[in-house]
Amino acid sequence: MSAADKKKENAATSETMSELFHEAMRSYEKALKSGIQLQEESVNLWKDLLTKLGSAEELQAKFESMTSDAFPQARKRMEEFVETFNRTSNQTIDLFEKTLGVYKATPVTDAQRRVQELIESSLTTLRVNVHSALNTNAKIIDSWKELVDRFSPPAK
Repeated sequence: MSAADKKKENAATSETMSELFHEAMRSYEKALKSGIQLQEESVNLWKDLLTKLGSAEELQAKFESMTSDAFPQARKRMEEFVETFNRTSNQTIDLFEKTLGVYKATPVTDAQRRVQELIESSLTTLRVNVHSALNTNAKIIDSWKELVDRFSPPAK
């Protein structure tokens, strides 16, 4: 490789590095602007919330109500979620064992039977898990709606 070729290659590499640096700086600038915008929006949301809360006595009453009602409901929903997660994990392990069982089958008819059982179990597990997730999500949404309704100012 000649000196001129090396010089061109170095110039191209330098230009590429410069472009990468400028792109990184633009990305950093965008991230910084987004962070500042997020902080401004957060301050505005807190300001709006605090202006709607009213007096210190009202705020204290709302917090006491929240600790006596909302937190136990949240705990119950989290326990339901953990229960669902544990059940799903156990079902996944069972399906994995059945999958491995297919490979252990020596006769073709036994393998076919095990594959059919695996497919049926998978579909049943999927149906149960989707149903559980929908029920849990609906309960969570109802709890949040009730909480918002309770602590929101009445509609005018």
